[in-house]
Amino acid sequence: MQINSKYILVDNKKSLELAIVTLATSKIIAIDTESSGYYTYFSKVCLIQISGNGKNFIIDPMAQIDVKTLNPVFKNPAILKVFHSAIDDIKALKRDFGFEFKNIADTMYSSKLLGLEHNSLNYLVEYYHKIFLSKTEQKSNWEKRPLDRHQLQYAALDTAYLESIWTTMQTELEKRNLLAEAFSEFEKMADEPYVAKEVTNEIHWHKFPNIDKFTPEERRNVCDILQFRDEKAKRMNKAPFRVINNETIEKIVKKELTEDNLITLLGKKDGAELHKILLNPVGPPLEKVDTPKLDYDLKPEEETLFKNLRKWRDRIMKKRNIDHTMLLSNKNLILIIRSNVKNLDDLRKLSLMSEWKVLYYGPSILKALKNENYEDLLTNLVPLNRVKRTKKPEPQKQKSNGQKPKEVKTVEPKEKVIEEAEKNEVLEESPKDPSENSV
Repeated sequence: MQINSKYILVDNKKSLELAIVTLATSKIIAIDTESSGYYTYFSKVCLIQISGNGKNFIIDPMAQIDVKTLNPVFKNPAILKVFHSAIDDIKALKRDFGFEFKNIADTMYSSKLLGLEHNSLNYLVEYYHKIFLSKTEQKSNWEKRPLDRHQLQYAALDTAYLESIWTTMQTELEKRNLLAEAFSEFEKMADEPYVAKEVTNEIHWHKFPNIDKFTPEERRNVCDILQFRDEKAKRMNKAPFRVINNETIEKIVKKELTEDNLITLLGKKDGAELHKILLNPVGPPLEKVDTPKLDYDLKPEEETLFKNLRKWRDRIMKKRNIDHTMLLSNKNLILIIRSNVKNLDDLRKLSLMSEWKVLYYGPSILKALKNENYEDLLTNLVPLNRVKRTKKPEPQKQKSNGQKPKEVKTVEPKEKVIEEAEKNEVLEESPKDPSENSV
C-alpha cells in the first residue's frame, strides 16, 4: 500500500464538509487525536486526525467549525475505524464532543494479542514498514495557534500508516484464531460510556520519585508542596509539573530554603506563601508505614474468594502467556465477589469484560468462586506466542567515499503514550482527567 504523507488542514465549514464526503465513502478510516494534557491541568482535544481513501485530514476543533457533524461517520457500522490505543482517543472524543462509535479496531491491543515485543505506534511502523519515525514533536503544545508545518506533518503521520498496519494484523490474528477475541474487545471499547471521574483533592505523595529516601519530616513537606502545586495548577489550568517540577520540590525540601531563597526561586507571592506553609506543616511527619496501601476492607469470606480469583488470574496469565493488563484488576475481582455473581448473565451485567471473555473466561471464574477445579475449561484458550526480534535493524550506511553518508530519512508522528519523561518531569505529566493527578 502506498502511504501518502501529505495532509489537508480542515479549519473551516467548507473544508469540513468536503472531508466528510470523502470519509463517508471510505470502507476504512484511521483516527487519532492530539490533546493539551501535557500543558494543561484539564485536558482537551486540540486536533482530530483522520485518514481515509488515501487522504490525511487534520481537523481543528478549535476553529469555528462544528466537528460534531463527524458523528454519522463515526457511528456508521459499515465503516471500520482504526485507532492506536482506542480507549484513550474514544474517551477523549466522547468527553469533548459526545461522539458515538461503531465498528472499530485497535492496533495497540492487537499488538498485545500478537505478542509483539513493544506496543507503541513508532514500534509498529518500524516493525511493519521498516521506517524510523522521529519524536521531535512528541511533547508539542497542540493548543497553540497557528500550528507550524512540522507539527501538522507530525500529526498527519499518526494515522497515515494505521490502515496498512491493521490490514496485516488482521490477517495475522485470523491465522492464529484470535480475530473473534480481538473484535469482541474492540466492541467493548467502542461501547464504553464516558464517565467523568470525581475530582478529589487527594495527593499521592507516595508516588513522588525516591520518596523512600526522604526523612519523615521531608515527606510531609513534599506532600504539602504537592498540595500547593496541585491547587495552583488547577486554578491556572496548567500541568502541575509546569508550576513546580519535581527537581525543584526536592531542592526546596532537601536544602531547607529560606523565604528569600523561595522568593527568588518561585516569585514573591508563591515564595512567601510556600514558606508559610512549610513553617506550619499539615499533620505529623509521614513514616514509611503511612504509605497508602490498597485496602478493600475484605471480610474473611471475601478474602478466600479473592484469593481464589487471584489464583485463577495467575493461571490464565500462565496458560495464555499474557500480562495482567489484559485481565481483570483486583478492583474488578472484588466487584465480582461483592456482586454475588452466580452465572454468566450476572457477569455480563457488570460490564467488566467483552462478550468473548465472558464466554471463555466466565465459566472458569464461576468455578473458581466455588473453589472447584476449572482446568478442563481452559483447554480451548489460545496461548499467545511472543514475537521478539533478535536484533534491531540498523539504517543502511553508504560506503566511505570521502563524502558524508546520507542521513536516514525519518518522518514525524508521535507516541500515544509518552514513554520517556524528561529528567525533571518524572511522574509529573498532566493526566487526561483532573482526578488522575497523582503527584
